[in-house]
Amino acid sequence: MRQMCTIRIERVQNGYVMEITDPDIVKANKGKESYGKGWRDPDVKYTFEESDDLVEFLRKNIDKALPMDEYDSSFDAAVKEITDD
Repeated sequence: MRQMCTIRIERVQNGYVMEITDPDIVKANKGKESYGKGWRDPDVKYTFEESDDLVEFLRKNIDKALPMDEYDSSFDAAVKEITDD
């Protein structure tokens, strides 16, 4: 099953708001240990006064926020193996 991960950025009066899907929360929501603890919203909001701070945060966290789908990475590896021959 493909996990939908998103990043949304809004300009607000005093800076920026970024909403980002936290894959750790998504994983915890699907795990057995989450039963009885309740579901947590995986879309987390962060605020930034300066665009440079937002960009730096995104630069450091983009791979975590938008992980490679297992199916896509497996398919890409298989295609690469075939085309390398």
